[in-house]
Amino acid sequence: MKISSLPEPIYKAACQFGLLELRTKFFYKKITDGVSSDIYYIKTENNKEFCIKRALRKLAVKEDWFAPINRSNFEAEYFKECKKIIPSSFPKLLGHDSKKYILALEWFKPEQYSLWKKKLLNNKINVNDATQVSKILNKKHAFFFNKKNYEKKFSNDKTFHDIRIEPYILFTSQSYPEYKNKFLQAADNLMLNKKTLIHGDFSPKNILTGRNSAVILDAETACWGDPAFDLAFCNNHIILKSFLNPKIKNKYINLSKQFITNYIDNLNWEEKDLFTKRFFQLLPLLILARVDGKSPVEYFTEKEKVITRSFALEILNKNQCNINNFISTWDKYVKK
Repeated sequence: MKISSLPEPIYKAACQFGLLELRTKFFYKKITDGVSSDIYYIKTENNKEFCIKRALRKLAVKEDWFAPINRSNFEAEYFKECKKIIPSSFPKLLGHDSKKYILALEWFKPEQYSLWKKKLLNNKINVNDATQVSKILNKKHAFFFNKKNYEKKFSNDKTFHDIRIEPYILFTSQSYPEYKNKFLQAADNLMLNKKTLIHGDFSPKNILTGRNSAVILDAETACWGDPAFDLAFCNNHIILKSFLNPKIKNKYINLSKQFITNYIDNLNWEEKDLFTKRFFQLLPLLILARVDGKSPVEYFTEKEKVITRSFALEILNKNQCNINNFISTWDKYVKK
């Protein structure tokens, strides 16, 4: 196995964490998924495997998009706290440099875990995945709900604003001036309904599915926030993929329905009607954001963008949206 040269800060951090030694031979590979961090997979000559990541000040997208670099410190705390609740569903923190914003994490073998995003794109739709993931999300939200000591620890509003509210809500509103008030109201609601610890980037690209458990990754946007955001953010990704694969739209619809209903059926820390209202007010805005925001999905043609916009705007125009009329509208727009 050849000796490879990592960027010096990454290499020094790995040595500081006791994961590498000066004479250790190792192989590394840069992981290119994602836009917010430099991430490396490392395997030593002794078959020790781990990943190590460093947050970027400027995110790797076309638009100018900056975020506080200390967000990796919140990510480290998120994994430490969440692993206490559901040990099998969060990676073990192997090292953390809070001044250089570098952390090392447990590596999950691809032969044992699959990235949920890839499964969804490759038509491998399994409702058990949705059940598993929604249970993790619900249990985590319930555990931290209204615990003020965690609210202070995860006061990460600046990152959430810069990575979520500004690029997804405020930036996208510029393309829809007639709906600007709805975008602004959604942004306000996210700040007014901070109730528990949220992930902030809870999406299939950050979720591994295994035989016995799902694993949640990449928590740089972790903060004290509105739990409706996590549920809407993740289901948005499922919805978008149905427009890419319309022949199996019913599988995506059933998957999302299972995810949403399983979560809400087990919601016991606030009124379900109020939560559901916030969820459906937010969801169409997030759909539009992945077409016209700072981080558009990479797999849509212009035709798919047009259809997706029309669907989101119809949902946005409904006086009251619920799971049934949402799904019937979704079904109407996804053409087989």
